Amino acid sequence: MKFGLLYEMETPRPWHDRSEYNIYWEALAQIELADRLGFDHVWEVEHHFLEEYSHSSAPEVFFGAVSQRTRNIRISHGVRLLPFKFNNPIKVAEQAAVLDILSNGRVDVGTGRSTTAAELDGFGIDYDRTRAEVREALEILVKAWTDEYLEHDGELIQIPRRMVVPKPIQRPHPPMWMACVAPDSYEMAANRGLGVLSFSLNFEGVAKAIDKFRVTAQTPNDVIPKIVNDQFGAMAIVHVCENAEEERVGLAGARWFLHHVAKLFEPFMTKNELYSYEYLRRVFGLGADANDLSDAEIKEHPMVVVGNPDECVAKLEGFASIGVDQVLCFKQCGAIPHANIMRSLQRMGTYILPYFNPGKLAAVDTLPTGVVD
Repeated sequence: MKFGLLYEMETPRPWHDRSEYNIYWEALAQIELADRLGFDHVWEVEHHFLEEYSHSSAPEVFFGAVSQRTRNIRISHGVRLLPFKFNNPIKVAEQAAVLDILSNGRVDVGTGRSTTAAELDGFGIDYDRTRAEVREALEILVKAWTDEYLEHDGELIQIPRRMVVPKPIQRPHPPMWMACVAPDSYEMAANRGLGVLSFSLNFEGVAKAIDKFRVTAQTPNDVIPKIVNDQFGAMAIVHVCENAEEERVGLAGARWFLHHVAKLFEPFMTKNELYSYEYLRRVFGLGADANDLSDAEIKEHPMVVVGNPDECVAKLEGFASIGVDQVLCFKQCGAIPHANIMRSLQRMGTYILPYFNPGKLAAVDTLPTGVVD
């Protein structure tokens, strides 16, 4: 089972002049360490206007820095937003190709549409068009990467004959993924030949989704990439601790995230009849607001992997048992301090990665310091 890091660039209040500066530079230090420890991927989201929850609005810029500070870890968009008013698909293709060149062929491209009213309304996006726009954008990405000249006469967008340069160095193109939360999205990803980035925190739901994905992937009917990606990645909050105080800090970060992520969807649910509060509770595996739960209840959540190394291994074995190919480890969670995250990464390199992948390098002794004040 592979392990990746997932970044939202969470920046909880209260803020000071260097809040965002520190978050970005600390993330770079964490990713440099993860690269040395043998993590497989680093994933970064694209979000807009989501104050505190995510200050990651330009992942293509951040990943340029990552490409020059790492050697082995795959640099993975989790995800680029493809509705046209967020990003023209030609620009997404060009930016990914440049990043692929600068990283020596280490790029993965996850894609999605956004399901927050703040973002969709902020860019003036028609909710009912998002899936159709994403479908057409995916086709354009593949053409831009693999055809000498791109020409596209679609239902929603037309592109005259043009040579899109540069091309990625991975052939035929970088691996492609799709963000999945809605129940039908997993089968859609399988039919399109895309790997899954599951952002559900309902363990039973994820297990069922893996089964659907595997069955559908045997006979896909709408394959878009030149090479099918059959990998399934699932998100989890992961913080490996050494003592009770570190565990308390990790659980506080998990609580902050679970509370705020639920709040993000409330405006969207008032405008989209497919989504409801009951649906949201199922997605995040919560029977109540996270702020009303005790530390013990937060720790019991199947996808909150916070505890000592043995406890974390035991929970992660559950992920392996249902067929997860990669755990997307969310570590920069709430207000967990940078130093705690670095220690947790070190412990993952010592105890977790070698357990699930014998032969992984043991943790290094010297930590890059990053920015901590």
